[in-house]
Amino acid sequence: MKILLVDDSLLDRKLAIRVLMKAGISQEIIQAEGGEQAIEILATNYMNICLVLLDWQMPKVSGIELMAGMVKIPELSKIPIIMVTASNSDENKKAAYLVNPNLAGFVGKPYKPEELLAAVKPFLR
Repeated sequence: MKILLVDDSLLDRKLAIRVLMKAGISQEIIQAEGGEQAIEILATNYMNICLVLLDWQMPKVSGIELMAGMVKIPELSKIPIIMVTASNSDENKKAAYLVNPNLAGFVGKPYKPEELLAAVKPFLR
């Protein structure tokens, strides 16, 4: 099973991958530079994805828009999503849980490696 990492910041993607690999997480990590690319990946690989790490603020298709679309598609709604974002106000957290009541987690940037790992580990097989 694979992890889909969706973030328009290359630096943030590299940081997350480094944290996960350093912790010994063996799942393959697929990167998407934004919501549009994530949609393409999900269209053909959804059955192999066990977790989505999703940034909120991205051009064209934001993380919240991507998540809103995913929850409407039965096959995609089963994939756990963890928001990993600098948009971590209480208001945004509430908005994210309104869009996806089954949201698997919310990690604010900047985060400590152990925060990301604690959010991710329950969803890896």
